[in-house]
Amino acid sequence: MVFASRGGKTSELLPILKICKEKGVTVISITENLESPLAIGADIVLQMRVTKETDRFNTQGTTSTTVLCVLFHALQTALIEVTGFQSEQFAVIHPGGAVGERLNHKSV
Repeated sequence: MVFASRGGKTSELLPILKICKEKGVTVISITENLESPLAIGADIVLQMRVTKETDRFNTQGTTSTTVLCVLFHALQTALIEVTGFQSEQFAVIHPGGAVGERLNHKSV
């Protein structure tokens, strides 16, 4: 399970974290706060650093969601490389859309 919270104290996530730990699920937390409940309860912590959100009040998750997007893309790329995932597998699980259509008609 992957949890993402800049402060790591999002109250809606903490009960889910508890259930995951009780069931032996590996937990990855992405947060700035290494002392937060989400970081402490995680098996793996990826620390993100956001100096300032882009809104004038520094309260909306503008920059932090962009950082998360970049981290998730990097993780996806690494998993593809480590697991040897092939485009043929992607064609099976994602047949719709332009990419799925192109992959499924490649051999025709």
